[in-house]
Amino acid sequence: MQGVNQAAEHLLGFDRSHLLDRRFLQFIGPEHRAEFSRLIETLPHAVAHASGLFSVIHSSGGRLQVQLQALTLPDSPQDQPTFLLTLTNLTPLLAAQEAMQALNSTLEDRARESTQQLRGLADQFKYQARHDALTGLHNRAAFEEDLALALEELHERAEAFAVLFCDIDRFKRINDSLGHPAGDQVLQELARRLRTVIRPADHVARLGGDEFAVLLHGVTDQVLVSQTVTQLEEALGVPFDVSGQELFIQVGSGVLLVTAEYHSSKEILKDVDLALYQAKRGGSAGTRLFEPSMRNESQGHLELEADLRYALQRDELVVHYQPIVALRGGHLLGVEALIRWRHPQRGLLPADAFVPLAEELGLIGQFDAWVLQTAVRQLAGWPVDCALDRPLWLKVNVSAAHLKQVAAVTAPLSSSSLPAPWQVLIEITERVLTHPADTDAATLQTLRAAGVELVVDDFGIGASSLSSLHRFPLRMVKIDCSFVASLDQNRELVRTIGVIGRSLGLTVVAEGIEIEVQRAHLTQLGLTVGQGYLFARPLPAEQLGAHLHSTLKFP
Repeated sequence: MQGVNQAAEHLLGFDRSHLLDRRFLQFIGPEHRAEFSRLIETLPHAVAHASGLFSVIHSSGGRLQVQLQALTLPDSPQDQPTFLLTLTNLTPLLAAQEAMQALNSTLEDRARESTQQLRGLADQFKYQARHDALTGLHNRAAFEEDLALALEELHERAEAFAVLFCDIDRFKRINDSLGHPAGDQVLQELARRLRTVIRPADHVARLGGDEFAVLLHGVTDQVLVSQTVTQLEEALGVPFDVSGQELFIQVGSGVLLVTAEYHSSKEILKDVDLALYQAKRGGSAGTRLFEPSMRNESQGHLELEADLRYALQRDELVVHYQPIVALRGGHLLGVEALIRWRHPQRGLLPADAFVPLAEELGLIGQFDAWVLQTAVRQLAGWPVDCALDRPLWLKVNVSAAHLKQVAAVTAPLSSSSLPAPWQVLIEITERVLTHPADTDAATLQTLRAAGVELVVDDFGIGASSLSSLHRFPLRMVKIDCSFVASLDQNRELVRTIGVIGRSLGLTVVAEGIEIEVQRAHLTQLGLTVGQGYLFARPLPAEQLGAHLHSTLKFP
């Protein structure tokens, strides 16, 4: 090189003498030297100046990317031209471009990842909006969409379909006795079994609580629906394993064959719900096909609800009493107080005709307190021998979720004494004994101060520990009437409950004894106390007094 400025020294990192002693080609990166030589060779002949991108070698051994401009100096000889080379360092710019490209690539990756996450969340939210969290089935909103699509097919192409609506018999008792986690297990298992009895094209949904619905496509009559119901009954014939305990589950079902008169999913659900309501009125595990006349009955249900709200203040409620007797000899041991409603138009209604409705309306606490107060007042007029050497039981049902509610209903008893020889027993479910707050000392003291002892309904199906029962003021356990009705199949179960009860110092009562052979078999199994139509039907207070005086013997 013939000359070099200070900027070139700084750019390449060599001193001036080092640069002047060498040809510039030596500072070009080896991969670009041939290209540089061609560029220089073309200058005298083709163009006066040229440029290109080259890499040059820095004194540190690193590479710099430069924009090289070559210019033939005027007046230089043709055979040995002289060139002016100008170098512009592009390395920072190219590095910045690479960084920008890398940043853009990173941002694109992050944007793509965020977009995928957002899509995943959107899919998750969409799924959650249409599915029941507990069972994974379609929820009510999704099922209504399914019905709307089925209705379009029905109106456009006459594609008929049917809807089955079902719920679990006595599901509240499962929750009360075993707890809500056990109830959730039952719902999940029922959902699984429902899936097994429908075809792939059909839909099953959980609408809420223990209510399930099935959409059956291509159904023009009740035959396929009946087959589905039969398959479901067979599937439910296998006991449910809930926390190591076997439960037999039954469902009630309403069925609707959908016709072109329907134009919305809400209309369909309303009518099939009416069919289920009628099925439940017919007893456990019933199935009813919807009929238009049910709509009038539904209106009657609404009227019943309105009437029930005023039944107490209109003095329409009454108490009937059923004797509890010794299975040997028929001696009177006590009575059970049972609420009845003397409806102005419908006549005398039993408890199961309105108590569930009272629970829904939040009236049951008032009703329970009224029954207890009325029974205590009325028993004073009965002709009972006050010199008996043991108390007579006055058993009253209380629909309570925990003992504090029982204590609230029975608290007035602590300030008034019962006439001899009566003692109040309060019937509860086993679930009440497992409530977290039920070992509260103040609650137990309130019960004891009122002289109240407890009766456990359906003893043995609940989750309470036998070892913990001594903490509660228990006097009696009951064997459900369904076990008595099917005594041939449940002999050992009844015998076992009797043995357990007696070992705990509890009285065991068999309910629903209707014929003499049942009484005889129960006594053979070691049972000593019972009640049922064999001995007496529930009677109003004025009739019970005469009945006790004339027909029942005392110990």
